[in-house]
Amino acid sequence: MLTIREVEDKDFASIAEFMAKGFPDTLAKGSPYITKEFWLSMFEYWWASNPAYTDQFPRGWVLENESTLVGFLGNIPIKFLLYGEGKIAAAANSWYVDPSVRGLSSLRLFDKFVKQKSASLLLSRAVDFSRTILFSKFKFEKYILPVSQKEYVYIINKKKLVYNLFNFLITVRISKLSELLELYKKLGFLFWAYVYQKPVVRGSVLSDERYISSLCTSCDDAFSRIWEPYLNSHDISLSRDTKTLNWLYFSSARLSTRLVIQCRRESDKTLAGYMVFDIQRVKPSDEGTLHLMEMCIENDNPAVLASLLSFTIETGKQNRVSLLVVWANSQKTEEYFRKTFSLRRAAIKHRYFRFSDNPDTSSVMKDGVSLQASMTWIKCISF
Repeated sequence: MLTIREVEDKDFASIAEFMAKGFPDTLAKGSPYITKEFWLSMFEYWWASNPAYTDQFPRGWVLENESTLVGFLGNIPIKFLLYGEGKIAAAANSWYVDPSVRGLSSLRLFDKFVKQKSASLLLSRAVDFSRTILFSKFKFEKYILPVSQKEYVYIINKKKLVYNLFNFLITVRISKLSELLELYKKLGFLFWAYVYQKPVVRGSVLSDERYISSLCTSCDDAFSRIWEPYLNSHDISLSRDTKTLNWLYFSSARLSTRLVIQCRRESDKTLAGYMVFDIQRVKPSDEGTLHLMEMCIENDNPAVLASLLSFTIETGKQNRVSLLVVWANSQKTEEYFRKTFSLRRAAIKHRYFRFSDNPDTSSVMKDGVSLQASMTWIKCISF
């Protein structure tokens, strides 16, 4: 008999073992997904160290067949602001059910997530087409990251990129015409960047103020204050209080290495902007890609952007990184990236949200489509 209940403390070890066995394909890639220790560290990150978590919030649900664990869905609380008032959002994560019991029974886990009363807003993302259909049936709204639907790419290490590409071409096996066309598209993309890429130079932007960028190891109140103009202009936004930012940026429990790069004025050392990057690698031994996860630049100052990007590229060289990938969060930043980077590509990442049925969000739910455009969700929520 299949039953569902909330996650309890005693379940952590068994869930970690169950989830580790659920991702056998990652073993060959050297991914930490395969280890019990990785999942235990994630549970610590999601709940114990999370400033939004309380004992009243469900940590998720398990599906059991008699006494055997056969399914899990994590439930992660996140602080957000609704018309300036603090609320809690719930992010669904790591939904996995044993193949032997998938079907209507496994959907009961998601039904528990949707019907919870602990959160005012529900967040999730689709990993396949079937879940996209599921979200529409549960009346989730779709929003797209980045808003501009463009990413800008810079090659940090050209020699290493060519070497890796050569090895790839030797070993690649093309079985479909679509795969061959996609390969040609990527080759053309990289060739254009290799030949026509412009250097990103710190001094390329004239400014009366001098800026210094550096790695950051923690966020102080200045990181929260720099967000205030942006949060006040939106009806819905992720909370950028200091505890939440430090939790998101500096936890070690993640697949990628996260870097926070700050830019301060040379004159008085005040914060002028910062960027958050993840170094993503297929295998630990591979060259990495620096992906921008979030940024906040005071007044979208191009001189601050220039300082941050120059320092980021130098940092990438020291960390075995071949590519830098960024995206714009404003029209002014978009214009700067368009002038600075020779290479850009289409980028559409779908996320889904739905307001709960609580009375305090019922009026917002009616206007969900218009609010979709004003949501400032952080891209670095990548549990």
